Amino acid sequence: MGKKKQEMAQVYNGTSNEFIFGEQGGKGKHLSSFLRNLSLTGSSNSHSSTGGRDSIEDTNSQIYGSLGYANSTSSLNSGNLFNPKRPTNSQRTVSMGSGLPSTSSQTTFAAPDRMTSASVAGRSSPSGRRPSQPQQRRSQSQSRYADLDDDWDADLKEVSSPKKTLSNIETESSPRPSLTIQTSPVLDSLYPDLMISSGGGAGRNSIGKPPKESLDFEDLQTKMEINKLNLLNSKYGKFRKVLTSDTNINLQDLRKLSWNGIPNELRAVSWLLLLGYLPTNKSRQSSTLKRKRQEYLQGLSSVTIEFQDVEPDNESNISLSHANRDKLLYHQIKIDVKRTNPTLKLYSYNATQMSLRKILYLWAVRHPASGYVQGINDLCTPFYQIFLNNYIWQLQRKQQLLQRQHNNATTSSSPVEGDHEDDVDLYIPGYLAEEGEDDPEEFKLLQDPKLSQYTLDNFDTSWLSSRITAIIEADTYWCLSRLLENITDNYIHEQPGILRQVNELKNLISKIDNELIKHFESEGVEFIQFSFRWMNCLLMRELPMQLIIRMWDTYLSETPIGFNTFHTYVCAAFLIKFTNDLKQKDFQEILLFLQNPPTSQWKEKDVELMLSEAFIWQSLYKNASAHLR
Repeated sequence: MGKKKQEMAQVYNGTSNEFIFGEQGGKGKHLSSFLRNLSLTGSSNSHSSTGGRDSIEDTNSQIYGSLGYANSTSSLNSGNLFNPKRPTNSQRTVSMGSGLPSTSSQTTFAAPDRMTSASVAGRSSPSGRRPSQPQQRRSQSQSRYADLDDDWDADLKEVSSPKKTLSNIETESSPRPSLTIQTSPVLDSLYPDLMISSGGGAGRNSIGKPPKESLDFEDLQTKMEINKLNLLNSKYGKFRKVLTSDTNINLQDLRKLSWNGIPNELRAVSWLLLLGYLPTNKSRQSSTLKRKRQEYLQGLSSVTIEFQDVEPDNESNISLSHANRDKLLYHQIKIDVKRTNPTLKLYSYNATQMSLRKILYLWAVRHPASGYVQGINDLCTPFYQIFLNNYIWQLQRKQQLLQRQHNNATTSSSPVEGDHEDDVDLYIPGYLAEEGEDDPEEFKLLQDPKLSQYTLDNFDTSWLSSRITAIIEADTYWCLSRLLENITDNYIHEQPGILRQVNELKNLISKIDNELIKHFESEGVEFIQFSFRWMNCLLMRELPMQLIIRMWDTYLSETPIGFNTFHTYVCAAFLIKFTNDLKQKDFQEILLFLQNPPTSQWKEKDVELMLSEAFIWQSLYKNASAHLR
C-alpha cells in the first residue's frame, strides 16, 4: 500500500456523521468513504514499473480523493503529493458522498490564491470547522474548487486579495465574488504632476490635505494662453529666419510656412512677397516700392474727377458724356464703399472710405474690359487693413525703442544688444518717415502715451499723414491688381469664371455628398442662387474679417494662388459643414440659411479644418476629371 499522509490523523466522531481531518483542520473527509477507499487499495508491491511516484499518487488519490468541495452536482479534484506547486492540468475527481472513486476527468483549476470558499453541505457540528476565522464560501454552478494538500497548513489571513480590474466590478446582486478595489493614483492628462487618489484614501493627498479634485478654470486658461504664446513665438521665429537670413528670400520656404498661417506682425510683408509685388532681392525692395507708389500717385493725378462729393448730372442715359460716365462710376463706388464691412468701425471713418474710393476708381478706369463690379470693394479691404495694421505695429516698436534709448541715456547704462533693432529688417520699406523727412502727424503719434494700446478697432485713420495714407493706398492698389489678374474671368462680361466655378462646385458636391444634391433638386434649389456670391466675393460676406485674412494666408501660399481653383474646394468644404442642417430644410429655409450662415462664433481652428478638407479634396479630384463625371 502506498505511503499514507501523516497529517490525516484526527477523527471526529461526536455524531453519526464521522469525518477525518488533518492536523491543522481543513475541510475533512467522510470517515466511511475514507475507510471504504482504504479497504479497496492493493499492496504496495502492485504498483507499475513506471515509478514509485505514480503508484503512490494513484494510491493516495484512491484513498483520500481530493478532500475538496463543490455544489451538489460538482466533482472534486485530487491533490498531488510530490508536486508542491499548484496543478494547472487535469486532476482526479471524486463525487462527494460516494464511496467509490470516480473516473478521472480533465479539469483546469484556478490558482489557489484566487479560490473562494463555500459552505459544506452536511457539516452539522461547529467543531468540524477550521480553528481560524471562517471565510464566507460561495458556490458557482459551472466552477470546481480544489483544496490541495499544500494548502492545508496555509493561514488564510496571509492570502492576499487579488487586485480588481474595472472589467470585474459587479453590483451587490452579482453572483460573482465580492472583491475590493486596490487604491491606485489617477494621472491627470492636463496636469501630470497632480495625482488624485481613487481608493479608500481618496480625498487626501500625501500630506493629509484634500487634493484638488477639479481643475481650476483660470489656471487652465492661463496655461492655454502660455502655450498659445509659445507657439506664436516659435512661428514668429521661423518666419523671421526666412525673411532675414539671406539677401534673397526663399519664396518656397515662405510659402510652406504661410500655408498654416502668418503672424500678424509679418503678414503684410509676407503678402507683398507672395503676390510678387515686393522683390525677393532685398537690395531692390526699397527702389521698387518707391517707383510703384509714385506710379499710383501719378495715376490719381491723371484722372479728371474730384474725389469729393461728386454727383452725376441729371442727363439722359441714352447719350451720356464721357465725364458723366466717370461720375456715375464713382457714384456707384461711393455707394458700395459706404456699405462695406458695416460692422467694423474702421470702415466707418471718412478717411478710410476716401482711400477705398480712390483705389477702386483708379483700378476701374485702368481696366476697362471689366470695369468696376460690385464685390471688388470687398476684396480691397483685407489689403488695406493689414497694411494699416503693419504701420501701427512699426510705430509701436519705434516708440518702445525710443523710450529704451531715453532710459539708457538717463541712467547712463549701455543699450541691450539687438534691442528692437533687428525688427527693422522686417519692416516694409518707406512706412516710417526717414530722418529729416517732415511728418508731423507721425511725430505726434510717437509722442502719444496711448500708442501701445491702439489697434484697428480704435485707431482713427484721420490721424494718418498724407504721406503714409498715399503709401497704404498704393500698396493696396497694386496688391488688389495682382489678385484680380488671377480671377479676371469673374468680372468680365457675363462673368464666365464665376459660372464655371459654380458648375465645378456642384459636380464636386455630387461626389462628396450626393444626398445633399438630391435634396436640393427635390426642393428646387439651384447652386447659382447661393454660391454666386461665394465666388464673386470670395466668402467675404459669409465669414468674419479676421478669418478671411487667415484664409488668404493659405490662398496666397498656393501655386498658383488659390483664389480661383482652390477656392472652389474651400466652398465645397464650407457647404458640407452644414449638410445635416440643410437636409432638414425646405427651399426658403435653405436660401435664408446660406445667405447668413452661423459663422459669427467661428475660430481660426474652424477655418483651418475647412482648408485642410479642401486640400484633401483638391488632391483627390484636381487633374482627375474622370472622378467628377
